[in-house]
Amino acid sequence: MTEEMIERAVPRSRKGNYTQERLLQAAEQTFGELGYHDASVAEICRRAGVAHGTFYRYFAGKEEIFIRLIEGFEKRLRAQIDTAMEAAETSIDQLLAGYRSILEFIGRYVALYNVLREAEFLQMGIHRRFHSDIAAPLQQALKEGITRGEFRPVDLDTVSYALLGIVEFIALRYLIWEQNGLDEGVLRTIDELVLHGIDTGQPLHPPKDTGRTSEKASPVTPAVPQGGEATRQALLNAAERLFGEAGFYETRISSITYVAGVAQGTFYLYFPNKVAVFAELIREINERFRMEERRAISGLADRREIEREGFRAFFQFISRHRGAYRIVREAEFVDEAVGRWYYQRLAAGYMRGLQRGMEQGEIRRLDPEVLAYSLLGMGHLVGLRQLFIEGHDEMPASVLEALLDFIMHG
Repeated sequence: MTEEMIERAVPRSRKGNYTQERLLQAAEQTFGELGYHDASVAEICRRAGVAHGTFYRYFAGKEEIFIRLIEGFEKRLRAQIDTAMEAAETSIDQLLAGYRSILEFIGRYVALYNVLREAEFLQMGIHRRFHSDIAAPLQQALKEGITRGEFRPVDLDTVSYALLGIVEFIALRYLIWEQNGLDEGVLRTIDELVLHGIDTGQPLHPPKDTGRTSEKASPVTPAVPQGGEATRQALLNAAERLFGEAGFYETRISSITYVAGVAQGTFYLYFPNKVAVFAELIREINERFRMEERRAISGLADRREIEREGFRAFFQFISRHRGAYRIVREAEFVDEAVGRWYYQRLAAGYMRGLQRGMEQGEIRRLDPEVLAYSLLGMGHLVGLRQLFIEGHDEMPASVLEALLDFIMHG
C-alpha cells in the first residue's frame, strides 16, 4: 500500500468506522457470491447502501478491499489457532487443536474462505504469505513435540504444508460442497492419519510380473488428429496454453483463435463459448493425468508402493504441465460443476484403490473418502508450494521422501 492508500484506509470518526465496516461486509458477501472477477465496486456499494464515490474515501479500488478482507480473515484465524493451541497441554494435543480450529473457523466463514482461495489466481504472494503464517504455529507444535519425544523427527515444512493441504481438501469436500459441517468421525480419521499414517507394517507384496519396466520406457504415442478434429485439437491446445499462462478471465476467444491459426468464427463451430472450451480442457487434462498415473503404477500389487509411485507421477505431471495444473486449480472459480467433477472423479478411483489396500491388510482401516481427499490435499499443497511458489523445476527428492514418510508413518 502507498501512504495515500494507508491514510485513506483509516477512518477519522465513529461514522467513518461504521461505513468502512459496512463496505467490508458488503465486499465479503459480494466476492463470496460472485467471485472476484464478476464482483464490482458498484455492486459492493449497492449492498452497503453507500454512494459510489464514498467507496473511494476508504479504498483505492476492488483489489485493495479484497486484500483487506484477506488480511482480516488471516488475523482472526491466526488468533483462533493460537487460542486453541494454548489451551492444550501436550504437543500432540496442540497439533490436533491447531488444524481442527482451522476447519472450525472455515466452517463459520465459508464465503470469506472462498474469497481467500481465489487470491491464488490474483497474487501468488498473498497466497504464500497466508499459508506461511498459518503453517507457523503447526511447525512450532511439531518442533516442540520432537524435542519432547512426543513426535519422531519429521521435515517441519513439508509436514505442516501437508497438514494445510488436508485442511484445504477436507474443507472443500465437507464444508464448501455440502456445507453440512464436519462430524467427529471425519476429524478422528484425520487425527489417525496424522498421528499414525497409513502403513500397517505388513511386509510389502512383490510387484506383478507384467513387463512393467518396458511399459514405462515406451509411452503410447497418440494418433495425429485429421480434418475437423485437427482444428478442434488446435483450439484446445491454444486454449490450454493461454489459460495456463494468463488464466481464464484474462484470455479472450480472439487470442485462442489467433494462436490456433483459425478464423474467430471457426471457434463457434466447435465450442459455444469460452467456458465450454475450458470445461473440455478439464476433462482432457483429467484423462491425461489418469493415463500417466496408470502407466506409473502398472504391475504394482501393494497399495503402499502404488501410493509412492502415484505421488511421484503426480508431481512429474504437474511439473511438466504447469499450465494445465493452473487450469485445474482455477476450474472451481470458472465453472463450479466442472471443478467439482474433476476432483470427485479422481477421489472415486482413489477410494476404490484405498479400499482394496485395506482389505489386503496393507494400509490401515480408515474412512476411504476422508483418506482420499486428505491425500489429494497433501499432494496439491506440497506440489503448489515446491513447484509454483518456490519455483523448483521438479519436486525435490528430499521433499517427496519426507511427504511419503509422513503419509506412511505419521
